[in-house]
Amino acid sequence: MEKDKDDDGIERLFAAARKSQPYNANLEYGFEARVMAKIRERRDGQKPFFSWAWRFMPTLVVVVMMLGAWTYISEQSQLIGLSSIAGINNEETMLVASLTGE
Repeated sequence: MEKDKDDDGIERLFAAARKSQPYNANLEYGFEARVMAKIRERRDGQKPFFSWAWRFMPTLVVVVMMLGAWTYISEQSQLIGLSSIAGINNEETMLVASLTGE
């Protein structure tokens, strides 16, 4: 019984093989060239990393300049407001500064 099932499967394979197109060696000609052309076509659509880096350069320079200005401004205001936050008397600090000559 099992041989009959196997025979039917083999017969179906032979029937499918008879319907298929014969082997044509010309279809293989230039296969590598076609694959490489497809790869190049896909690569052309993408921008390389260094072109994006150059485009972002002005933005990054502005961000660095703003951070530098922000740091400079925050240091200036911190020196002025530090004594009031720490609870140090300004009068005492001024007296010490005038006596020491600072």
